[in-house]
Amino acid sequence: MITVFDVETSFQITEDGKKDPSAKNPDNFLVCMGINDEYVFFKHNEFKGIPNKKIVQDILDKTKLLIGHNIKFDLLWLWEAGFTYNGRVYDTMIGEYVMNKGIKRSLKLKHCCQYRGVVQKSDLIEPYLEKNISFERIPIGLVEEYGRLDVKATRSLYEAQMLQLKKPQHKHLIKTLQTMCRFLVVLAKMENNGIYIDMDVLDTLQKEFEDEHDKLRVEIDEIIYSRMGDTKINPASTEQLSWLVYGVKVKDKKLWSKTFNLGIDPVTKKKKKRPRFTGTQLKQIFARQLEPIQKTKARQCETCLGKGVIRKLKTNGQPYKNLSRCIDCNAQGFIYSDLKDKAGFTASPDSVMDIAEGGFKTDKNTLEKMARLGDEFLKTFVDKITRYNALEVYLNTFIDGIKKHTSDKNYLYPSFMQTVTATGRLSSRDPNFQNQPRGNTFPIRKAIASRFDGGSIMEIDYAQLEFRTAVFLAQDKQGIKDIENGVDVHQYTADIIGCSRQDAKAHTFKPLYGGMSGTENEKKYYSAFLKKYPDIKAWHEKLQDEAVRRKVVTLPSGRQYAFPKAERMPWGGSSFSTQIKNYPVQGFATADIVPLACINIQELLEENNTKSLLINTVHDSIVADVYPGEEVVVASCLGNGCLKVVQTMKEMYDIDFNVPLDVEIKVGSNWLETKVYA
Repeated sequence: MITVFDVETSFQITEDGKKDPSAKNPDNFLVCMGINDEYVFFKHNEFKGIPNKKIVQDILDKTKLLIGHNIKFDLLWLWEAGFTYNGRVYDTMIGEYVMNKGIKRSLKLKHCCQYRGVVQKSDLIEPYLEKNISFERIPIGLVEEYGRLDVKATRSLYEAQMLQLKKPQHKHLIKTLQTMCRFLVVLAKMENNGIYIDMDVLDTLQKEFEDEHDKLRVEIDEIIYSRMGDTKINPASTEQLSWLVYGVKVKDKKLWSKTFNLGIDPVTKKKKKRPRFTGTQLKQIFARQLEPIQKTKARQCETCLGKGVIRKLKTNGQPYKNLSRCIDCNAQGFIYSDLKDKAGFTASPDSVMDIAEGGFKTDKNTLEKMARLGDEFLKTFVDKITRYNALEVYLNTFIDGIKKHTSDKNYLYPSFMQTVTATGRLSSRDPNFQNQPRGNTFPIRKAIASRFDGGSIMEIDYAQLEFRTAVFLAQDKQGIKDIENGVDVHQYTADIIGCSRQDAKAHTFKPLYGGMSGTENEKKYYSAFLKKYPDIKAWHEKLQDEAVRRKVVTLPSGRQYAFPKAERMPWGGSSFSTQIKNYPVQGFATADIVPLACINIQELLEENNTKSLLINTVHDSIVADVYPGEEVVVASCLGNGCLKVVQTMKEMYDIDFNVPLDVEIKVGSNWLETKVYA
């Protein structure tokens, strides 16, 4: 039996004006339940119970496939209301997302109906919702009609998607869709389980960060005073920070641009590029003594006499009518000094130009680059302001975000989203738990502890999953050999670049995605990487060719990414080359392999009747809250579930994953202080 299902609930308005319909909010309740166009049950003002609850449960018990739009929301409300359902689900929102092939567009029900040309839901209650009037305050007749039309629209959308998926160009997507819908149920259970927060630990961390934050601000003010005197600078202000770093305020950028803008190129009809700075000019920039530099400080080009263009002569000595670009000065009209051996910096002229031509950037990466090129003042300032800004983010985003969304019982219920990123990689909100920093620098994970008295937190990580994925997809022979022999690719990276193994991890992945820029050592590594693993380089070329020819890249799992505007570039490669190389690796690793692992683990935990719970997954790691005495069985479920993925891919996709997978299990009293599980 197929059942189309939809719920409408009350919602609360948060302090920032957003709607909160969460099933875990004790002030919310079910208002409307629509089932197969036949049953609509109300919980409207005057009563709290759900009429005919047995009828609903009987329908769910007979249901083999439950269909809904954003059905994870409906599942959470079903469980919260005391209903049970453990069958298969189909989400029409995920269906549309999969068929979009990585192209972002609205996934609201009414918009998805428009894409498929099917019956749409009613907008009768939109005026109420726009005024933040909750469902229980809307006339019951309108709510009932809205609920019935929602179910009808979802059914029509489901039928339209099934017809589309039967077409040859969509047949591969079915496998992806099946995995995502199975994974959806696991995510719903994770959300329902929640994450326990040790508020005492969180409060202690907050106090430590605030104290460090206040101390840094005093030190930064002292540093600023040493350069600017009584002139006040707010480090949080881009304009004021640029004044300190460059000697010029952002609002003066127009003057900057005017000074160095040579107008329109008469040949190309495009804006001319800014001239290169002389060594003296660059020294002025990095000394924070920048002054408007006039063109007269450069040497006038003798070929074009400062005009930037010349008239070529015909064989008879007469000039051609059309002007030609002056090659000697690159159509600039002026010759600027060679930067080599004159700028006074160890970095290459090109890297200096990247900074200078960008103009007034004050982001973390730019400041760190300038610190490496600048004086001791800037090195000290950048070190402290970087830490200060990080503390600002940590206090305002992470700690405040956790406290804002933590329940009275100290549980956090972040919402996992499968349809936000182009690659299929998970994201989360309320709060974002996919980007929690690792390590002791910001030890917020220390506050994430077990809900069980005497329990523990256990985490399993895939080792070098994205590298292994790329090796498999490219079938790189040297890569397979290195993995089988236990070669540490991160240490290989560190040895060439000259950095720590931890810092090397970010660089290991860059050549997988086409990265070739950076410091001289980084460029050396990227080149060495592709020479060491030539099949990955060849695979990159194959991907680009596929994207240009077919406008789509297909993974072995059936997942597809569309590149409708991909084309070959004159200098080689293709447009969108970074995405073309990036999406398959990131998608297959974290949108295909990790979800299958989570599905396997959840099934094993249930087969073993454990009280332990899955609570989170972050990129290539999966986290469980372990009941006392279940450490051995949970570790077995985690390890077997992750390694069983090879078998699962064979069964589902007929994929022979011939690259060894390796995992590491850690356990501890909290998420931060986990140690390798013996």
